Amino acid sequence: MPPNSKGDLPLVSIIVLNYNGKHHLKTCLDSLLRTDYPNFEIILVDNGSTDGSVEFVRENYPMVRIVRLKKNIYTAGGYMAGALVARGEFVAILNNDIEVDPGWLKALMRYMLRMPWVAAADPKFRDFYRRELFENSAAAGRWIDYLGNNCTRGVWEPDKGQYDKPVYIMGVLTLFRRDVLLRIGGFDVSYLFGYEDIDITWRLYLAGYKVLYVPEAIIYHKAGGSTRARPGAARPRPEFYYLTKRNRIISLMKNYSFINMIISIFITLFEYYLTLWYFILTREKLYGLMLAKAMVYPLRHMKKIMTKRVFVQSLRKVSDRTLRRYMIPYCGDIWRFLKEVLDKPSSN
Repeated sequence: MPPNSKGDLPLVSIIVLNYNGKHHLKTCLDSLLRTDYPNFEIILVDNGSTDGSVEFVRENYPMVRIVRLKKNIYTAGGYMAGALVARGEFVAILNNDIEVDPGWLKALMRYMLRMPWVAAADPKFRDFYRRELFENSAAAGRWIDYLGNNCTRGVWEPDKGQYDKPVYIMGVLTLFRRDVLLRIGGFDVSYLFGYEDIDITWRLYLAGYKVLYVPEAIIYHKAGGSTRARPGAARPRPEFYYLTKRNRIISLMKNYSFINMIISIFITLFEYYLTLWYFILTREKLYGLMLAKAMVYPLRHMKKIMTKRVFVQSLRKVSDRTLRRYMIPYCGDIWRFLKEVLDKPSSN
């Protein structure tokens, strides 16, 4: 069904975030235009690109609306710039390094339209280059543990249908009900990069909504291309590592009840302290510096974070105990380190 055959289905605004990604845009936009859903618009939010991205889209894709920002306001800011100008009842937020399956949006909307308590949904993410495998950022759904660590199901596993059941998740960055997204304050633009998906999901749950993983919807992603120094690197580049570690603490401070906030931050800082010593001993001084910087940031910006906390807690309709049904106990760096040590084959 062509994009301009609207039918009776609600308009979906598909927001594509771009920063110097001209080389990705043809694959991305061509696949979006093949989307098998009758009523959508495409909005390119350009984060101050200098590689001719905007000119390329204007010349080759005149049907795409363009929001051209004067400078790079990073991931969370770019998402909000698109959401604020979107005309759709629903907004889908995508990076430029993806290719969508034609049925991706119809599958997501099928659940959203019949489940009004679901405020957002994520598809199945496979690797762009090895399409039988899940990728490493969203894969088959994201959760967090009780300390806010990000845990992703199915990373680099072959997709054999083992995750083909819809489940509630704790990390979403694809399709939203626009009115709910704005009502809970939208993306926290101070995050810049990392944990904006966890933070927004946490607030949705606090406000009484759910977030769903939909395996029938499939997106192919060039995983880690912009955040890691090289494909397959164990960690993001130092600046991104800093932001994810910093934003994890901010999320704990904003979203937990007071007692759980104190407990989780105390344990998290202890975990960071141990990790810091690991970096010192392994002579990864730059990552150690980034981690120390992440630990100090909340102290220097306490007033601003606690002001945001007041708003977030005003949304609360469910208890931490209820919300923890959608978390797992622990999957942080210490667990990953021990698992890696235990999984190493013995030299004997």
